[in-house]
Amino acid sequence: MKEIECPSCGEMIPDDSKYCDMCGVELLECVNCGAVGCGNFCGTCGGAMVSCGNAVRVAEPHRTVSSDPVGNSRQETDAAGGDDAHSTGKGRVPRLRWRGGDVVLIPRDGAIIGRKEGEYAAQLKDFDLISRRHGKFVKQGRAWCLVDLDSTNGCLVNDVELVPHVPTAFKKGDVVDIGTYEFDVV
Repeated sequence: MKEIECPSCGEMIPDDSKYCDMCGVELLECVNCGAVGCGNFCGTCGGAMVSCGNAVRVAEPHRTVSSDPVGNSRQETDAAGGDDAHSTGKGRVPRLRWRGGDVVLIPRDGAIIGRKEGEYAAQLKDFDLISRRHGKFVKQGRAWCLVDLDSTNGCLVNDVELVPHVPTAFKKGDVVDIGTYEFDVV
C-alpha cells in the first residue's frame, strides 16, 4: 500500500486514509487535480477541496501533497496521545492536557474553544464553567496564542488573567486555565 504525507503533521499514512492517524485532521482532496490537503481550497491549483474519496474529477488525478492549503510552510502537529517519541518538540503544536481527566486539546489556528460552539465542543460539553464561546487559538508566527472571547470565567496563562481579545502566547511547560479548568501544555 502506498503512503502519503499528512499535510498537517507530516506523518506518513496510508494513501486511502480519510483522517490522519497521528493528528486527526480530516484529509481533503482537490476536485481538480487530486492533491491532498486540509483547507477549503487546493494549494496546488486553487480548486475546491472535498472529503477524500468524494472528489469527482474531470482529468486523471496526480497525487501530490501540498505542505499547506494556502502555500505556507508545513505546521507540525503533535499526536493526541502516545509516547515520548511524539512529545512536543521544536516546531510542533503543543497539546493542552486537562489535569482532571483524559481531555486533550490540540490547537488549530482560529479554532473556537467552547462548551456549545467550536471545534472542541464535544470534548468540553460537560465543562459547565467554560462559556458557550469561551476563547480561541491563534497562531502568530511560530507562537501559539490563546484569546479570551469575553468569557464569563476568563482564561489565564501561568496564573496571569488574559485581557479579552488580546492574544497571549503559551508554550510547553505552561499552565493554561480555561474557565477555571487547568490544562498542562505538553
